[in-house]
Amino acid sequence: MSSFTLNIKSVGLIAIIVILLSEYAVLPWFDWVDETKQSIEMKKLTLSKQERLIAKAALLEEQRDLLATEFIPRLADLSIVKKNQDSAVLWLQEVELQLAKYDVTINLKSPQREVDINDDFAVYAGRLNVKGNYSDILNLLDKLENYKIGNRIRQLRLNSNKANPTNVTADVEFLKVFKRS
Repeated sequence: MSSFTLNIKSVGLIAIIVILLSEYAVLPWFDWVDETKQSIEMKKLTLSKQERLIAKAALLEEQRDLLATEFIPRLADLSIVKKNQDSAVLWLQEVELQLAKYDVTINLKSPQREVDINDDFAVYAGRLNVKGNYSDILNLLDKLENYKIGNRIRQLRLNSNKANPTNVTADVEFLKVFKRS
């Protein structure tokens, strides 16, 4: 009978082969698998970002088309201020035009400041204080609030007196949007 004897050289040789195999084959393979998983996750993340950007680009394209077809024609009715014209004069002309239509007492008509929106558009703000009966004041406010021609009421305060309940005093901050030529 032959007996299997373990000698230290054969066991050592097997141990060295196992260690070398694990060092140069198995462990690099696990590292490669981990790096590949991370690379795939990063590429998925990049892909999802690109898909979101493509969706945003499509949405921006739709909004740009909507702006061109619906918003820009609305700007055609805005008043135009020439280079040598004062925008406060345009504001006062609009106020006078609207006030002339109603029987109201003007306590204050004060153009205040111009605020630039961009190179082509600006807003001029001013204050009005008028007194009259409720229907005239409400009709005046309705005419002042006309988006189509660039008129906007920013602030409004109505005061009435108990002694004369049919009259009201309106303190209005009125904005006029205009184009520059």
